[in-house]
Amino acid sequence: MPVEIPLMVGLASIAISAGPGIEIQSGNRRATRANLFVLLGVSSGIGKSEVFKDLLGPVFRFEEALHQWWDETPCVKARAGEELLKAKISGMRSEIRRLYSGGTMRLFEMLQRAERARMACEGYRTPPCLVADDSTSEALAQIMHRSYESIATVSADARYFLKRLGTPDTKEESFFLKGYSGDLALTNRVSRNAVRLRRPCLTTLLLTQRDAHAKFVERTLRNRSGLLPRFLHACIGHADTKLPLIDGRTIPRIQRDYAEMHQAILKAYRFERTSAIVEASKQARGYLQEIEQHCRATAMTDESIRGEVLRRRAEQAWRVSLCLHLARHGNTAALHPLELPDAQSAAAIVERFTQIPQI
Repeated sequence: MPVEIPLMVGLASIAISAGPGIEIQSGNRRATRANLFVLLGVSSGIGKSEVFKDLLGPVFRFEEALHQWWDETPCVKARAGEELLKAKISGMRSEIRRLYSGGTMRLFEMLQRAERARMACEGYRTPPCLVADDSTSEALAQIMHRSYESIATVSADARYFLKRLGTPDTKEESFFLKGYSGDLALTNRVSRNAVRLRRPCLTTLLLTQRDAHAKFVERTLRNRSGLLPRFLHACIGHADTKLPLIDGRTIPRIQRDYAEMHQAILKAYRFERTSAIVEASKQARGYLQEIEQHCRATAMTDESIRGEVLRRRAEQAWRVSLCLHLARHGNTAALHPLELPDAQSAAAIVERFTQIPQI
């Protein structure tokens, strides 16, 4: 098993758990979130599905428990409250018909309050989601609207999804660009309710076969798509290097610690309305700023997609460093500064997963 696969799937799972609830101060007036776009082309038979299930398991189990609790408590209360308010509103309407015109304002105000409460109950009938699979941009917008403006689209076999995502100048491409950067996204369709996402936070984890990965990269290069510079991606074959052996007796403890880390991050940050802020140490900030200055200077006159990839390399390093920082400190990440070793590791990871092949 190539170490790159569990590494990147693990980083993406941390990004899913954090959502928009934590950011790192990456500039004087700039904060960067942890959401990542990850695409891996993997040889058949390596075991990507097993890694996918194991490392995303804590997220899936948390979402399942969340939905069970939601169906038993908030949803039941919301439906009961909605029925009670409907009856109250119906009674007020009957009373309005019997009143003379001068006495209706008081009931009008009461009706407003009741209608507002009933509409609030409607918002609790459906639980928030953490992950989605092959969904259209309209469906993702609807899910994000009820999920604190955040969702992760994940797939262990993304061949078909990549065909749609690789088509240039589409609403899919535009939505993913906005979800990565957190730009305002407005979705208006005649057949469904309008959705306004003020700061959408989209994380993407796509595993596929090596040929599907190569075709997607080739299409995005030819079409000058803005998606590719936002992806951490690689084509991975069978590994020849031997990984360090792990004492089998420690595996249950490692799995337990990994699941507890995710649960702590999910509870601390995923559903917060206001983002916590992580500061970087002087050494880490200086190191990442040097990378940014070097990359921008190198790509200053390069208007190709390779230049755009290079200009975004520092931003990607900030995102990955925040994920590593979360893995190290869990729900107390906001209380600790980002240290240089995590920044250096993040830079190495980003350099490995932002290579652009020649076509």
